[in-house]
Amino acid sequence: MNKIAALVAVSLLAISCSSFTKGKEAAESAVSYFHQQLNAEHYKEIYLQSDERFRHAVKETESVALFEAVHRKLGNVKDTTVTSWRVDTTPGGVFVSLVCNTEFTGGYASEQFRFLVAHEYGSLVNYNINSPLLIIK
Repeated sequence: MNKIAALVAVSLLAISCSSFTKGKEAAESAVSYFHQQLNAEHYKEIYLQSDERFRHAVKETESVALFEAVHRKLGNVKDTTVTSWRVDTTPGGVFVSLVCNTEFTGGYASEQFRFLVAHEYGSLVNYNINSPLLIIK
């Protein structure tokens, strides 16, 4: 009986690790796609493709204005490095949070993303960006 319990525990652990890895990979792909859209000035599309939680928290005009300001003040994204990540499995879904150091053509920023991951695709739930250049430029 103990062997069966151990086998079940190992199986659940393997499944759990797989969902964590796939969730992180999906979120990293979503960050890359977000940056492609930002560089292409597709701000409305970022908003429309975001999760309903994002759309309920922020008006489209406010979201578009933020993305326009980020692009105008910092320029195109050149490189992004994930500095920390977290996967939360909840009854509402799998949520992945990423903190990124991002290099833009006009400077650097710290970005925080939260995605709802379903079917290996991440939809934006929350976005924060911090850079002194957003204030002084």
